[in-house]
Amino acid sequence: MIEILIPAVVALVVAWVLALQVVHAWSTGRWAATERYRLVVDAVDSIVILALVRALAAPVGVWSWAWVLAVAIVGFGLAGAALRWNTLPWHAPKPKRTLDEHGATVETAVEPRTRGRQVLSGIYAVVGAAIVALCW
Repeated sequence: MIEILIPAVVALVVAWVLALQVVHAWSTGRWAATERYRLVVDAVDSIVILALVRALAAPVGVWSWAWVLAVAIVGFGLAGAALRWNTLPWHAPKPKRTLDEHGATVETAVEPRTRGRQVLSGIYAVVGAAIVALCW
């Protein structure tokens, strides 16, 4: 029983992460990425997950074709991220919501921290690349 359960759970987690990457990259609605940082995080997470799956439980037989399909899905998500890259800011903070003296909701703009997001994205990408290198 456990021999079937573990691969099924791993497959579901991988499918969820890859689906989020593609939806954030290609969607224009509620699920669309609102900043470049989200695209970087999704791409690094997807690539690291695939590297870990390949390193820890090398797919054999039919599962190897599932892994190839997963790599193609990541490529599709990366293509969507590349197409949206120039249209997104590095950091898109949500407005701060407070209540005024009458109990009404007031939204105030928050200053974006662009430089911090750029540095954080770089660090995230480097750590992801290091994990991938260790897996290979």
